[in-house]
Amino acid sequence: MRKGVKIALISSISVLVAGAGLVGGLWYFGRQTDPVEVMPVSQHYAMFYGDEAYFDGRVTAENLQSVYVSNTQTITEVYVSEGDQVQKGDPLLSYDTTLTEIELERKRIAVQQAELDLKNAKDDLVWINNLKPYYPPPPTQPPEPTEVSLEPIEELPLLIGGEGTQEWPYRWVWSDEVSYDESFITGMFGEESSEVWISFEEREQNSIDGAITKLWGLHVVRGENGTLRYSFFTPIIPPDDEIEPEPEPIWIDDSSGYTVSEIAQMRAEKQIEIRDLDVEYRIAQVEYERMKSEAENGVVYAKVDGTILMISDPEFARMDGSPVLLLSGGGCYHVQVSIGEYDRSRYRIGDEVTVMSWMSGVEIIGTLESIGDTPVSGYYYGNGNPNVSLYPATIAVDAQAGLQENEYVSVTFASGETQDTSALYLENMFIRSENGRSYVFKRGADGMLQKVWVETGAVLWGSYTAVYGDLTEEDWIAFPYGKGVKEGAETVESDDEPIYYPYG
Repeated sequence: MRKGVKIALISSISVLVAGAGLVGGLWYFGRQTDPVEVMPVSQHYAMFYGDEAYFDGRVTAENLQSVYVSNTQTITEVYVSEGDQVQKGDPLLSYDTTLTEIELERKRIAVQQAELDLKNAKDDLVWINNLKPYYPPPPTQPPEPTEVSLEPIEELPLLIGGEGTQEWPYRWVWSDEVSYDESFITGMFGEESSEVWISFEEREQNSIDGAITKLWGLHVVRGENGTLRYSFFTPIIPPDDEIEPEPEPIWIDDSSGYTVSEIAQMRAEKQIEIRDLDVEYRIAQVEYERMKSEAENGVVYAKVDGTILMISDPEFARMDGSPVLLLSGGGCYHVQVSIGEYDRSRYRIGDEVTVMSWMSGVEIIGTLESIGDTPVSGYYYGNGNPNVSLYPATIAVDAQAGLQENEYVSVTFASGETQDTSALYLENMFIRSENGRSYVFKRGADGMLQKVWVETGAVLWGSYTAVYGDLTEEDWIAFPYGKGVKEGAETVESDDEPIYYPYG
């Protein structure tokens, strides 16, 4: 066989083998991921034995006006009596506003501080959402062992070819322990040559058969007076050799240092903080607007046509947190709340609910008056599921309940049908959503990871969500984030210490 044909044949076979190896390697390493840790559901769920669900809402008044006296007000005169019929715009009472001006400034500062706290918390959430999670460094593959036994050259340097020209430089097998002097260089010049090109090759185990690990070239020009001028060049790699590949780049950790689960926990905690701060900000706004109205005019006027149902002692009303005057045009108080789509079927029109005032702490009974058919936008408050469509619900409260317009209250549904006590309340961090549906990852019977679709319901304590579907406390689940978390992934049981969660 001619040499050219032989080299071409070997090259073709090498390409085929290398291609097959590459495809096989990609297939192998594409499948090789670290097993996904799974944890028992029993360590990450809570059981709820109660039958209550609560929602937060704001009070509005329909054909009703209640007048309260604050700590900064002193009533100077009352112009009406119980049972009087009044028209909209009639004066009801007057008070001294001297102290109100001082308190108004305090309320304004309180609103600014509450707004700043809320803004800072939202900025923190943006920072948390931008955190790059930490992943352990990728596994490194050990280098393939050399298949042939390499015999080191007995004495270096060793000339193995070349003609000393730029196209075919002299090729010397070299090592770090070898050095050269001027006589070594001049010995490579011919009688009439004025320049020489030299290639130095360091090889694996200093063997002629070893792969080239380092390659550099030296171009030497001899002047008329015999002086030598040196310059370097990059030799062309010989066709039958190849330089050993550079080592894998060093893995650099540019993450935040927090794991995916830690970031998810931080996000959940910050969202709860934002919800609470938003409530505080809204309450501060209501108090400021009420105080501002007091400071603008020392006289309270009727807002509706109606009858004075009640006038009480100002000091008693101030201490008790009840209205000092109540004007009714035949209306009542309304509380607007938002409930999740999965909770709508659990409540019936006419159900009694408990309404608790945030300002006075007083509890009164209300009635579920209506549930809307069209979802609404806005932020959710309560222990239902905030990740589903929300529907408006209206609670009616009697005119003599002692509520204040625009204040915030908690509405508790006490019916046994409001809460499914058989639901499994799973920690929020293990639940993900996709296209409006929720799912979890659990270990299947074959030991591989499964993606299980579930329905979600009420939220418990802000940290757990009711899950309905193919999931029990005997199952093992995975944190649903990370590159390797997908269906069909291998699983391994976590060796973390058990975490015990409360029961409700």
